[in-house]
Amino acid sequence: MAVTGSPATSTQAEGTEIPSAWGDKELAIYESLTRQSVPALLLKRARETPDAVAYRYKDLGIWKELTWAGLWERAEAIAMGLAELGLRRGDRMAVMADPCIEWPLSDFAGLGLGAIVYGIYPTSSPQELHYQLDHGGARFFVAENQEYVDKILAVVDQLPRIERIIVADTRAIWAYKDERLISFAEVEELGREAARHRPGWFESSVRAVDVDDPAAIVYTSGTSGNPKGATVSHRAMCAFSCSQLPFPQVRDKPNRTVSALPLAHLLERSMTVVVPLISNTIVHIGESGADPAETLTEVAPTTHVTVPRNWEKLASRVLVMVETSSPFKQWVFRTATKIARRHIEARWEGKVPLWLRAAYRVAWLAAFRSVLEKTGMLKLRLGVTSAAPMPPEVMTLWQMWGIDLREGYGQTEVGWISIQDRPFPRPGTVGKPFPWMTVKLGRDNEILVRPRAPFLGYWRDPEASEPLVGPKLAPTGDVGIRAENGDLKIIDRKKDIVITSGGKNLSPLQIENAIKGSPYISEAIVFADQRKYPTALIEIDFDTVSEWARSRGVIYTGFTSLARHPEVRKLIDGEIAKANQQLARVEQVKRFTILDQEFDPEAEDDPVTPTRKVRRRQMAERFKAEIEAMYEADRDRERIGEVVGVGGTERRAA
Repeated sequence: MAVTGSPATSTQAEGTEIPSAWGDKELAIYESLTRQSVPALLLKRARETPDAVAYRYKDLGIWKELTWAGLWERAEAIAMGLAELGLRRGDRMAVMADPCIEWPLSDFAGLGLGAIVYGIYPTSSPQELHYQLDHGGARFFVAENQEYVDKILAVVDQLPRIERIIVADTRAIWAYKDERLISFAEVEELGREAARHRPGWFESSVRAVDVDDPAAIVYTSGTSGNPKGATVSHRAMCAFSCSQLPFPQVRDKPNRTVSALPLAHLLERSMTVVVPLISNTIVHIGESGADPAETLTEVAPTTHVTVPRNWEKLASRVLVMVETSSPFKQWVFRTATKIARRHIEARWEGKVPLWLRAAYRVAWLAAFRSVLEKTGMLKLRLGVTSAAPMPPEVMTLWQMWGIDLREGYGQTEVGWISIQDRPFPRPGTVGKPFPWMTVKLGRDNEILVRPRAPFLGYWRDPEASEPLVGPKLAPTGDVGIRAENGDLKIIDRKKDIVITSGGKNLSPLQIENAIKGSPYISEAIVFADQRKYPTALIEIDFDTVSEWARSRGVIYTGFTSLARHPEVRKLIDGEIAKANQQLARVEQVKRFTILDQEFDPEAEDDPVTPTRKVRRRQMAERFKAEIEAMYEADRDRERIGEVVGVGGTERRAA
């Protein structure tokens, strides 16, 4: 949508308050669950339900179970092993791993000692790894396997604070000689021996941890420079996890979930480590290196919380499967989709006639039931997306298939702010605030937030912390409005809103979301600041475009040749045209360039972060020639048009 008002103002005056959809009941749950530290909640759960299953994890092809009593025993042993090696209260321990059982074990153990545990994204470059270990002052480093051992060994000589490198999977490092290396199993055995001599020591350590002590450092994406380390307290971590409890699907019923993101992400860490402590949820952790989609199919979760990109990729796989199926199956799917679209639109309006309900049921059985079976979503009672904007068309698609998918909004510094409260909500908003959040709009429509769990500030950065700490309303940097139904609607990052040469305020995010609704487009970066019209750089989704190409006999040798193929250009041209239909005329992308290489978050100079967030300034610098070429071609045509009396700019690929 085109943005009204000036985004350049910096006034922080309080304005419209966004009311919560919940009340005293949910607030009471929040208050009761944020009075104890994370390891204290583990101790409580191990005492109350010792034999209940806490985690299921896959190891060498076999699913294994860990009960709450077993989890406490292992966390105690690992903690005491770490203590024997010298880890003390206030020390920092970093973890670099994909989802694995050793992550929550390390977390509970370190937190129980009063240490600060922080994750580093597996896709971090050596430069980012060095910065975060040095800035955070980590003494201990936990590596899942050889891949992450190699990464730390490449920079460890420049990190004199690192004393121990603890390795979970040691199968490939038997020849490594660095004396700082020690296996996870050795640490655990060392701790078991210590526990036999000092029974009750770890429990005393856990009880000494205060709920307002720092629990984690969560490094921001660093889209405009070095990432800042947000210091998160135990109270704030528990508050973040309370976001799931207003929903009876989570609060009142047994649930299965899948750990699908790196636990360096606060969203996944809260879902994998803390949510099981405060609900009847069993987290499932797939085999290391396995396709997350396989784990979803095996587990068939009842709740699933993940970022929009994962929902997009899963939906894209389905659409490609349909396109390569038989003509009859394609006809069935198209027909069912038309019915489902009418059904979901009627559901948003709250008026679904009986005949449409019956027609949708037939359509669901004929086409969508098998879709949900193949994606592992057949048993899903609640889906949630957050941490990045969700393209409305992707959310609509899942709802059409029968998934109650809702969008939430949060920030590392202040916590989970809001979520859509109604079943099958209309896409485009992020719902209403939780009752423990005060949310207002400033005069310039910047979203201001005051959480009950206060932010501790950025690690070693008091100047950047000042606007966010204390009882005042904290600026989020996001611009939003209150939608007609009372929900909060995000427009864009305040710093990213641009003004065209014609004086129109545009949100690149809104345009990019429309484009990324395509299953064939992985990333879209829009440029329009002080320009006549928007243009876009496009990264194709290699998996879906390659499958599309194979089904049509399009010959290619790799990503570059596929991206440059004329048929792929025609495909993307059609996808941009579809996206433009959803946009106001001033927002429509007139020209685009398909990039011939994939972004690589692990590369030092790549313009995306480890979480694949775009560094816009770096993107504009790196692709300056391509961006200028998109505008220069039209400037040449306009010069010619002035001579022959023809004007206008048509959308076309560069």
